[in-house]
Amino acid sequence: MKCKLRMLITFFLTAGIILSTVFVSTAETPIKKTMFVTSTSTGEKVKQNSYFYSGLKKIQKENAILYPRTSNPVIIEKNSSFIIILKPSIGNFEKIMVNISTAYEPIPDTIQIPVKKSWVQNSEWHVEVEIPGDTPTELYNLTVSVKTGDSNQIFSCPRGVDVVDEITDDYTFIHLTDFHIGDPRGLKENFRRAFGSKAAHKCVEEINLLKPDFVVITGDLVFGQLYPFEYTLEYSKCYKVLQEFQVPTFLCPGNHDGYVQTGQDGFRFWEAFFGPLYYSFDYGNSHFTSVNSYDWSKIQRIGFSYIVFNWGGSVRDEQLSWIENDLKNNDDSELKIMMLHHNPLWDTKKESLLGNEYHGREKLLSLIENYDVDAVLAGHVH
Repeated sequence: MKCKLRMLITFFLTAGIILSTVFVSTAETPIKKTMFVTSTSTGEKVKQNSYFYSGLKKIQKENAILYPRTSNPVIIEKNSSFIIILKPSIGNFEKIMVNISTAYEPIPDTIQIPVKKSWVQNSEWHVEVEIPGDTPTELYNLTVSVKTGDSNQIFSCPRGVDVVDEITDDYTFIHLTDFHIGDPRGLKENFRRAFGSKAAHKCVEEINLLKPDFVVITGDLVFGQLYPFEYTLEYSKCYKVLQEFQVPTFLCPGNHDGYVQTGQDGFRFWEAFFGPLYYSFDYGNSHFTSVNSYDWSKIQRIGFSYIVFNWGGSVRDEQLSWIENDLKNNDDSELKIMMLHHNPLWDTKKESLLGNEYHGREKLLSLIENYDVDAVLAGHVH
């Protein structure tokens, strides 16, 4: 029986934030019991100037956990295993310990997670762990402790593990888009609500009351188009706002998240704070493909304050190949959902001072049609 989607849409006009509540229901098919994420990075190698990327090196070192992350957590049943992926920079180790701690309690409960095995794959450390059967259902912070000789390295990931009793195909998630942390345009509409990102905080508060199974956010989390070096402040602020969510959050980037302004590449901040620009995950028999639709080269993402040359969509060949393989490998999923910022139904030629069309749009639409993608969640237009 095919899954059914029902959607209720509410607009938070003050800050341009769009929120949709999506109810998914299906019936008598056996479900996948675990959630699996495949991920990839930009592939672009750029020199990092310490002046332009002040503080980013510290974030990158702290975020040695590649998966799970705040932006693509693991949702896992009790007595089930999942794989933690660590950066190769941690080196060889003698012992590794993993624990989870409750994210929102004044005095957190800490639970030791048994390590089943560890190995190196694609130059990255993979560590398989199992959630004990008596673990309370809760959203947890993840901590990995690596011992090498006399030294002990500790890495943490907030809100990275959500332990549930059962993953079913009757679930609710909320689609949120265009957070625009740092965007001054909301001040003209309602200064009181927009100042200090009050609208964003209120939105998170309301979502926590609804208690969906998870949230997806389709881009433009920050602004990045006003003053020099603003990504340093806006990404840090946005990261803190996201920690207020009491449910798992999955993110994909938008154009405002990836401009190249005054020497700062927004996507370097995205990868440091949130991880890969595109990836996929499963929830029950539903497969979600998260796409980076602002996939322009670095030079094509350059801007000077409010003047940017391209703010429309682009999905280049390398990512299109990855999307096709992802959809092909998950063609048996009961429900296939794509999340991205720029809706491929509309060309964005008018959103380029150079007259560039939405690169890869027709190929993306053909993939959506050929692989029977059931829903496309987008943002950008508000």
